Amino acid sequence: MLKIGVLLPGRFSEAGDYLADARALEAAGVDSLWLPGDGFDPWLVLAGVASVTGRVRLAVPVSARDGADPDGLNRRLDTLTTLSRGRVMPTVAAGSDGAGTEALIACARGDGRPVLLRADGGAPALLASRLADGLVAAQEPPLCRATFAQVRDRRARDGRSASFELWTHLARPTGRDAWREALAAAAATGATGVVVPADPRLLDLVRNADEEEDRSDLTLAQG
Repeated sequence: MLKIGVLLPGRFSEAGDYLADARALEAAGVDSLWLPGDGFDPWLVLAGVASVTGRVRLAVPVSARDGADPDGLNRRLDTLTTLSRGRVMPTVAAGSDGAGTEALIACARGDGRPVLLRADGGAPALLASRLADGLVAAQEPPLCRATFAQVRDRRARDGRSASFELWTHLARPTGRDAWREALAAAAATGATGVVVPADPRLLDLVRNADEEEDRSDLTLAQG
């Protein structure tokens, strides 16, 4: 079954509603909550989310800017890891410098955190297959099919059998049928997870995937 990751808004006006949405998404069974690199400070936002959730993984964006201060990055990661009781999942942005990206992955991993690399294919994707615990493709299905196949082939040739996550992005769902079709398309590419922007209908779609009727009473507070 595909893991569902929800990209939360980078900004909000009502903290109570925002955190209530995070709790509701966790209760609905999503795998992880993600934040964009822009907007409010993602470290502080995820610290708040960590305080009201207990299971979902917290995908925190890590960029070359964070890597410019390794000690500060380690301190933030250790703090968030402690607050979340080990649920932090750094998502590292692939840079043009392979050595720099490799060092950033190692820094983000620390004492054993799972690290995903955000890349579109080519050399960065192959770097992910070797050093990271998963790849996050920017493209929607089916455009990421070739990238995923490339990574799986490389890992097989290298004899790597450990679990490896393959994430793709989906657009906001427009309805139950479109949601099912999008999930099927993602699964057909070999994806193990999908990242979808938060949407008022998403909670209902995730919680009642097999139902046909519209449950308009189950909506996110942000809607």
